[in-house]
Parts: sequence; C-alpha cells; structure tokens
Amino acid sequence: MPTSTPHRRREPPQGPWARFLDFMELTSPEGKWGWGLVLGLLVIGFWPLALLGVLDVSGTSRKVLVALGPASICLGLALLVLVCGYRYGESLRMSRGKTWGLAALFVGMGLAGAAGLWFSES
Repeated sequence: MPTSTPHRRREPPQGPWARFLDFMELTSPEGKWGWGLVLGLLVIGFWPLALLGVLDVSGTSRKVLVALGPASICLGLALLVLVCGYRYGESLRMSRGKTWGLAALFVGMGLAGAAGLWFSES
C-alpha cells in the first residue's frame, strides 16, 4: 500500500521589501508597534519643519515654525525615551529616575534650541 505524503503548501515568493521586513523582525505585532512608534516620532518631530518648507511665511509665524523645529524633535525623542524606558528599562538596567532625567535632558535641549533660534531669527 503506497503511503501518501501530505501536500505542503508552497508559500508565494516574497519580494525584497517583505524579505527585508522579515529579516529586521518587523512583521511581528511587537515589530509593527515599534514601526508605528518610529513613524509617530518622525511625524511629531518634523511637522514644523515640513510645514516651513511648504508654506511661504515670514515674520512671527516664521519665527514660531523655526523655533518649533528643534523643540518638537527633542520632545519626540523625550517621548521615545519615556516609552522605551518604561517598557524595556529593567532589561536595559535603567531606573525610572534615569529615564525621567534623560527625557528632561531632551526637553531642556529642545527648549534651549528653540529659544536660541527664536532670538537669532530676524
């Protein structure tokens, strides 16, 4: 009596982008969450500069957009530090105090950069 072998499903060939996402382990739910976090950081951080590049503004509105550039980038990095610090702090051997301190450092740098650009913009 011949034995029958189970039919194996053949997966369709993956394109280069799908292979790259698999290699970087970005296809899992955790990887998709990280992908969304990075895209959110880019949107939070660079919206004033993108708006400045698209709009033709001058005066106070230009000063505001120029000053918001580094402030929003550093705010996005502070949020990233807080999220990752609370989520992976134990495995990184990073205490909550160090997490908040690093986030405060980024906020301070953003505020200092914003103030410097505000007063240097003529």
